[in-house]
Amino acid sequence: MPDQTAINLAAVQRWEETFNHDLETLVREVYAPDALLGGVVMGPEKLLRFERRVLAAAPRRTMRVERTHAAGDVVTVEGVLLDPDQGDDWNLPFCVVLTFADGKVVRDDTYTEFSRWPGMR
Repeated sequence: MPDQTAINLAAVQRWEETFNHDLETLVREVYAPDALLGGVVMGPEKLLRFERRVLAAAPRRTMRVERTHAAGDVVTVEGVLLDPDQGDDWNLPFCVVLTFADGKVVRDDTYTEFSRWPGMR
Protein backbone atom coordinates (compact mmCIF):
# COMPACT_ATOMS: atom_id res chain seq x y z
CA MET A 1 0.00 0.00 0.00
CA PRO A 2 1.44 3.42 -0.96
CA ASP A 3 2.47 5.80 1.81
CA GLN A 4 -0.23 8.51 2.06
CA THR A 5 2.30 11.13 3.13
CA ALA A 6 4.40 10.48 0.02
CA ILE A 7 1.28 10.64 -2.17
CA ASN A 8 0.23 13.97 -0.63
CA LEU A 9 3.73 15.44 -0.93
CA ALA A 10 3.78 14.46 -4.61
CA ALA A 11 0.39 16.16 -4.97
CA VAL A 12 1.89 19.35 -3.49
CA GLN A 13 4.65 19.21 -6.12
CA ARG A 14 1.98 18.93 -8.83
CA TRP A 15 0.05 21.80 -7.18
CA GLU A 16 3.15 24.01 -7.38
CA GLU A 17 3.99 22.97 -10.96
CA THR A 18 0.47 23.54 -12.28
CA PHE A 19 0.15 26.88 -10.44
CA ASN A 20 3.31 27.99 -12.21
CA HIS A 21 2.58 26.57 -15.67
CA ASP A 22 -0.97 25.30 -16.25
CA LEU A 23 -3.92 26.95 -14.50
CA GLU A 24 -6.48 24.85 -16.31
CA THR A 25 -4.92 21.64 -14.95
CA LEU A 26 -4.52 23.21 -11.51
CA VAL A 27 -8.19 24.01 -11.26
CA ARG A 28 -9.68 21.01 -13.04
CA GLU A 29 -7.36 18.20 -11.92
CA VAL A 30 -5.54 19.24 -8.75
CA TYR A 31 -8.53 20.71 -6.89
CA ALA A 32 -11.69 18.71 -6.26
CA PRO A 33 -14.73 20.36 -7.90
CA ASP A 34 -16.25 21.04 -4.49
CA ALA A 35 -13.01 22.08 -2.77
CA LEU A 36 -13.29 24.62 0.02
CA LEU A 37 -11.09 27.69 -0.43
CA GLY A 38 -11.00 29.70 2.76
CA GLY A 39 -14.11 27.82 3.85
CA VAL A 40 -16.09 28.60 0.66
CA VAL A 41 -16.89 26.31 -2.26
CA MET A 42 -15.88 28.36 -5.32
CA GLY A 43 -16.30 25.66 -7.95
CA PRO A 44 -13.98 25.24 -10.91
CA GLU A 45 -15.31 28.07 -13.08
CA LYS A 46 -15.14 30.74 -10.38
CA LEU A 47 -11.70 29.55 -9.24
CA LEU A 48 -10.43 29.61 -12.82
CA ARG A 49 -11.77 33.16 -13.32
CA PHE A 50 -9.99 34.24 -10.13
CA GLU A 51 -6.70 32.62 -11.12
CA ARG A 52 -6.88 34.12 -14.61
CA ARG A 53 -7.43 37.58 -13.06
CA VAL A 54 -4.32 37.09 -10.92
CA LEU A 55 -2.36 35.90 -13.95
CA ALA A 56 -3.48 38.93 -15.99
CA ALA A 57 -2.25 41.22 -13.21
CA ALA A 58 1.03 39.31 -12.85
CA PRO A 59 1.71 37.26 -16.01
CA ARG A 60 5.19 36.19 -14.87
CA ARG A 61 4.25 35.36 -11.30
CA THR A 62 5.40 32.05 -9.86
CA MET A 63 5.19 30.23 -6.58
CA ARG A 64 8.10 28.59 -4.81
CA VAL A 65 7.48 26.03 -2.10
CA GLU A 66 10.03 26.48 0.67
CA ARG A 67 8.96 23.83 3.19
CA THR A 68 6.24 21.26 3.68
CA HIS A 69 4.90 19.65 6.83
CA ALA A 70 2.72 16.58 6.31
CA ALA A 71 0.43 14.76 8.74
CA GLY A 72 -2.31 12.40 7.61
CA ASP A 73 -4.36 13.98 4.85
CA VAL A 74 -3.02 17.50 5.52
CA VAL A 75 0.09 19.19 4.16
CA THR A 76 1.07 22.62 5.41
CA VAL A 77 3.12 24.52 2.86
CA GLU A 78 5.37 27.50 3.51
CA GLY A 79 6.25 29.35 0.33
CA VAL A 80 6.65 32.61 -1.50
CA LEU A 81 4.94 34.17 -4.47
CA LEU A 82 7.42 35.85 -6.82
CA ASP A 83 6.67 38.47 -9.47
CA PRO A 84 9.69 39.81 -11.35
CA ASP A 85 7.52 42.56 -12.89
CA GLN A 86 7.32 44.09 -9.41
CA GLY A 87 11.10 43.94 -8.96
CA ASP A 88 13.73 41.28 -8.49
CA ASP A 89 13.38 41.40 -4.71
CA TRP A 90 9.57 41.39 -4.56
CA ASN A 91 8.07 38.39 -2.86
CA LEU A 92 4.99 37.56 -0.87
CA PRO A 93 5.39 34.88 1.80
CA PHE A 94 2.40 32.63 2.38
CA CYS A 95 1.36 29.61 4.34
CA VAL A 96 -1.32 27.26 3.08
CA VAL A 97 -2.92 24.29 4.75
CA LEU A 98 -3.97 21.83 2.06
CA THR A 99 -6.27 18.92 2.87
CA PHE A 100 -6.31 16.02 0.41
CA ALA A 101 -8.78 13.27 -0.41
CA ASP A 102 -8.35 10.83 -3.27
CA GLY A 103 -5.24 12.75 -4.43
CA LYS A 104 -7.06 16.08 -4.83
CA VAL A 105 -7.15 19.25 -2.78
CA VAL A 106 -10.47 19.33 -0.95
CA ARG A 107 -9.62 22.27 1.30
CA ASP A 108 -7.21 25.19 0.80
CA ASP A 109 -6.72 27.60 3.66
CA THR A 110 -4.16 30.17 2.48
CA TYR A 111 -2.71 32.75 4.86
CA THR A 112 -0.90 35.79 3.49
CA GLU A 113 -1.20 39.54 3.13
CA PHE A 114 -3.85 39.37 0.40
CA SER A 115 -3.73 43.14 -0.21
CA ARG A 116 -0.32 42.53 -1.85
CA TRP A 117 -1.53 39.56 -3.95
CA PRO A 118 -1.54 40.47 -7.66
CA GLY A 119 -5.05 40.92 -8.98
CA MET A 120 -6.49 41.64 -5.53
CA ARG A 121 -5.87 45.39 -5.53
